[in-house]
Amino acid sequence: MDKNADIAARLQALRDDYAARLPAELQQLRKLVNDLANPELRAEALGQLNHRLHKLAGSAGSFGFTDLGKQAKKLELQAQEWLAGKALDMGLLRVFSVAVAALGGDLQAERNNKPMPLVSQTTPQKTNTLIYVLEDDPDIADEVCMTLRHFGHQVEHFATIAAAEAEVLRRPPDFMICDIMFVEEGREAPEAVMILQQHLPAPIPVIFVSTRTDFDAYHAAVRAGAVGYFVKPLDTIRLVDCFEFYLDRHRSAPHRVLIIDDDLSLAEHYKLVLKAAGIHAEISNNPRNIFELLQDFHPDLVLLDINMPVCNGIELAQVIRLNQDWLRVPITYLSSEQDVEKRAVALGRAGDDFLSKPLSDRELITAVSTRAARSRQLSDALDRDSLTGLLKHSRIKEQVDIELSRTMRNGDELSVVMLDLDHFKQINDTYGHPAGDKVIKAIAHLLRQRLRKTDAVGRYGGEEFVAVLPRCGRDEALLLMEDVRQRFRDISFSAGDINFNVSLCAGIAAYRPGMDRAEQLLQEADAALYRAKSEGRNRVCCSR
Repeated sequence: MDKNADIAARLQALRDDYAARLPAELQQLRKLVNDLANPELRAEALGQLNHRLHKLAGSAGSFGFTDLGKQAKKLELQAQEWLAGKALDMGLLRVFSVAVAALGGDLQAERNNKPMPLVSQTTPQKTNTLIYVLEDDPDIADEVCMTLRHFGHQVEHFATIAAAEAEVLRRPPDFMICDIMFVEEGREAPEAVMILQQHLPAPIPVIFVSTRTDFDAYHAAVRAGAVGYFVKPLDTIRLVDCFEFYLDRHRSAPHRVLIIDDDLSLAEHYKLVLKAAGIHAEISNNPRNIFELLQDFHPDLVLLDINMPVCNGIELAQVIRLNQDWLRVPITYLSSEQDVEKRAVALGRAGDDFLSKPLSDRELITAVSTRAARSRQLSDALDRDSLTGLLKHSRIKEQVDIELSRTMRNGDELSVVMLDLDHFKQINDTYGHPAGDKVIKAIAHLLRQRLRKTDAVGRYGGEEFVAVLPRCGRDEALLLMEDVRQRFRDISFSAGDINFNVSLCAGIAAYRPGMDRAEQLLQEADAALYRAKSEGRNRVCCSR
């Protein structure tokens, strides 16, 4: 057995021993919490409870039980407040007790948490968002749950706050949609949610719905973590619009940073630091291949060392700016140069910003994150359709060309889909343009939700869309678009008191060796779309 394997085996033995002792430790914690209800035992129980939670919070993560450690830390902080003399509120103690009882609920899952095997990249990979709907009106609950499920989300409904509390602590959802007032319980959701948030590893975003429009209701919602507030009667599509907008902001692809530095060891350090922060970085010390790097990587930001041999950073920035395709990409210089005049000259010649070496890891992450985020926001504002948030016509055509070039180079698969809503003019004429806009937004949401992060989707025309699916063959694309078609057909739209449904057609073209023009893929997808319409609509066809 080599050294690395021996270390791995010893670490696993320690983890197994720790896991074997955990159930008894958790049982002891539950006993101490029960003792808190007895005034005679409270002081000693609270001291022991704080001590044990402190040890658990400090050790669990090291042995692979990260979530357990985070939960224990939250509980430890509450125990410390009580030890410091804060009154022990019985309502808070009840939530605290439920949280302790929920500790270790997923120990086996955490213990078995090993690296996932690689999966085929041609299969669309989307993790369903887990949503809890807390609503005591069954009609509203049914409508919201049904709509969210059509968009591919996992939804669970709770008719009371009490029923939801224990489940939220045991298995926190990705999102919650809550009515504000639960009359039969005599409780308001914002207060209950605010207490729950204090005992979770991370805050849960919440959308509140209510008949109330007073300031106090909005204020309470904000304190409970609200990212949206809707007044009844409920417009379900607008609610989904808010929900999807929040998800889009938080599930976007990692920022991409290109680092050009002749000190490869330092560049590698930057790359690893950024990778740990969830930022995708590529490095190079060769200015000559800058355009190939930009084309392949499409960075949100370029970090450029000034002092490089042959071609210095200022010259390289000017080279980049001579190419019209890369006028938008922001360039930030990296240098230990302190001379104000020299820095001013550097910024005046094609650069956008300046970071001084040495940089701490925290400074690097913060600086890169904020600059890359601003770059992407600006790019989105210029490249994306204002109604749907999808790529505009010119940008989605460009994306077809980019992916075709990559496919030809790497020998991968590629599919392009053209999609059109059936009889959309009749929808606008019959129900009005606001209803038509709801339909357009709904298909945009559905496409973003069902497609992978590596896919691109754009609004090609009024009610026509294009999806670009790299590393996806015709059969996989057909399965995906059939799923989209069926889910969209089941979504119910409303205009006043009238409910209606909308269907769609899609045409798929798959890359074949010998194809060298993006226009050919688009034409074949368009021909397949035309065939789907001529054969009766509400169907998906592939190019012949």
